[in-house]
Amino acid sequence: MWRFAECKEVKAEELTVPLARDFAAHVRDACAGFSRLVDCCRLDSGVEIVTFEIDIDLPQRPVYAILATETVSACFSPCSSGPPLVAVDRENFPDTPHQGLVFEGLPSLLCVDDRPWQDVRGGYTASELMARIAIWFRKAGEGELHGADQPFDAFFGLDSGEDNRLDIIIQHDARQAMKAGGELNVWSTDERVRYLIVTTSPQKADVAGTVGIHVLHVAVEPRAMRRIRRAPRTLLGLVDLLAERGLDLLERLNESVLGWKSAGGRDQNRKWVFCILVSLPQVHPLTGEIGATLPMAFLCHMSPGAIGVAMGLLESNTSDAVKDVSYVMRFGAKLSADGLREIPVQIAPVHLELDGAGAARMAGRAAPDLRRVVMIGAGSLGSQLAESLAREGLFAWTVIDPDTFLPHNAARHSLTREQFGRAKAPELAARLLSIRVDTAPEAICEDVLALKDGNKTGPALDAAEVILDASASVPVSRWLSDRPGGARRLCAFFTPDGGAAVLMAESADRAVTLRDIEAAYLREVMTNPGLEGHHRPSQQMRYTGACRALTNSIPASTVTLLSNLIASAVTNAASIADATLKIWTRRDGGVDCLSAPTACLRDAIGDWSVTVPRSLVEELDRTRAEALPNETGGPLIGMIDFEARRITAVHVLPPPSDSVASPTGFERGVEGLKRSIEEAQARSGGQVRYVGEWHSHPKGRSAAPSATDIVQIGQLSDALSIDGLPAVSLIVGDGEMGFLLGQAA
Repeated sequence: MWRFAECKEVKAEELTVPLARDFAAHVRDACAGFSRLVDCCRLDSGVEIVTFEIDIDLPQRPVYAILATETVSACFSPCSSGPPLVAVDRENFPDTPHQGLVFEGLPSLLCVDDRPWQDVRGGYTASELMARIAIWFRKAGEGELHGADQPFDAFFGLDSGEDNRLDIIIQHDARQAMKAGGELNVWSTDERVRYLIVTTSPQKADVAGTVGIHVLHVAVEPRAMRRIRRAPRTLLGLVDLLAERGLDLLERLNESVLGWKSAGGRDQNRKWVFCILVSLPQVHPLTGEIGATLPMAFLCHMSPGAIGVAMGLLESNTSDAVKDVSYVMRFGAKLSADGLREIPVQIAPVHLELDGAGAARMAGRAAPDLRRVVMIGAGSLGSQLAESLAREGLFAWTVIDPDTFLPHNAARHSLTREQFGRAKAPELAARLLSIRVDTAPEAICEDVLALKDGNKTGPALDAAEVILDASASVPVSRWLSDRPGGARRLCAFFTPDGGAAVLMAESADRAVTLRDIEAAYLREVMTNPGLEGHHRPSQQMRYTGACRALTNSIPASTVTLLSNLIASAVTNAASIADATLKIWTRRDGGVDCLSAPTACLRDAIGDWSVTVPRSLVEELDRTRAEALPNETGGPLIGMIDFEARRITAVHVLPPPSDSVASPTGFERGVEGLKRSIEEAQARSGGQVRYVGEWHSHPKGRSAAPSATDIVQIGQLSDALSIDGLPAVSLIVGDGEMGFLLGQAA
């Protein structure tokens, strides 16, 4: 049975670490049916160890060679400064997932709990620890230790403590260089040498210090790879470990040291870190399946010159003649690994720079979405939205905005005072690049509604896979909807007072466009009682002395909240085939979310296009049926776009009280009509207006216009011609709907 040399046996009741004492008592008193206390001991460091036998509930054919009874040691740190470590004393314990990487000569270390110790230490109990140990062995026997979302061979377990710990951060450019065998540079973030940055960029002047850092990268071929269960303690141990996997590290060290020397390497009056990055393919312990290749970092706190001396390659220059030369080549040098047995190595945690794949995993997604998205609008919403999505591994970005970042923008924008007076688009693009290098951002400072010949916006939109309108401009949304191209369009905006947020997303085939969804949205605003006050005006403020220099007064916390609600829905909306309309409303300290239907019907009358939400058609059918045998009708509310030659009906008002209905006709009254139309306009934030009339035909009649209908459309055209508007007459008959369009000569 394995023991530390300095281990001193003590009685269970003499243990001083509370959790260790409780655990020993729990094993002895509560687990007698399947566990037996072997002994307890204490190290000079104060670590206390409780060793026990545990009977394992094994399946008939265990996946791994777990014994029916195993001897296990639970190690408890003084003052519960770290989690209990669980070790198996058997030298031939099988290779399984969820074992810690430990130094040569130490027992197998089981990972029975992957939660942060600080999160659980306050309520951690002896019974919980025993349960987790038992579960680990049961799952090992059944082959269920490895989760589908976990890497084959997670490296963990060797923590040298905060005082001696040194972490490695590998940037994206360095990962690419490592794959291609390119040059690497390493520098420390400060003189404490707590973190080393591995990159292809030269060392920054403001972080240069008195510490010398040298890097060597080697890669193990997957075909020769075996899992690493024991970490080397010395540089010779690392040489032997890699030799077993087909890699001659001694020769690579030789090349690296000679390269350092030929470049004028000196190490006087400097501390040194020699960093050896080893790219190791992950190997499943049961199937041998090879997964992704990840780097491990081995550190020697010696200069390349000192390592060259240990290999018999160099000699220290003790001559006063050439003081600038630290080392000279050894005459008749014979390369040897023997001197490396005295050079200790430390394993450093490796952190990979966040990329799309890593960001997606952090967000709980299986894979990143690196489609090229073109976002129009780099204002408060656009900046917050882009940053959130970039941090979730979503999209490569092109940002289009003609505006400049001004001081008042800092109240709600993700940019800061350092960007005052600079164009928003390139500054936001740079910020996205600082989050994830594979956002591959591009910036275009153009107004999409005033494009000139040779613009960059057109080609960018043509190349886009997704187009996101965050401009808060109705004309931009409509322009995007009408623009040809296969990339689906999304549009996001806040209501003027910040009380609500809206996301509109076209269907994947663009059969449902942003104009259709705009119609469905306004219909929902007009008819849903929960959206009353949705478009109430905002409080505005002037950010300069100019009368038109106005901005809405919305707190930054509201902008962040609503932006993130939109961001949370963009991923799904941009991935599913169907169109999406979502409306979030802040209410009573919470948020209500409404998903509304988007289906619309379209028709053409001459060179005009008419759009009607399907829900309005269904309402008109019901209203007609309820009024039979009489005809009915009323004012039609909607939008007219003269440039695009589009008419959209979104709502009908109830017939005024002085209307006259009969089985053969309907005459709409005027009582309260003006007030009803004004209320409808106000509820929509001024986006709708009176566009015409609708009426029904009797039972058994189609929607074909009668002679009376022809006369009435002429009269309606004359009335609306004062405002230069065309007149729409919508007719509902048996199972069908028809339109008449009239324009005064």
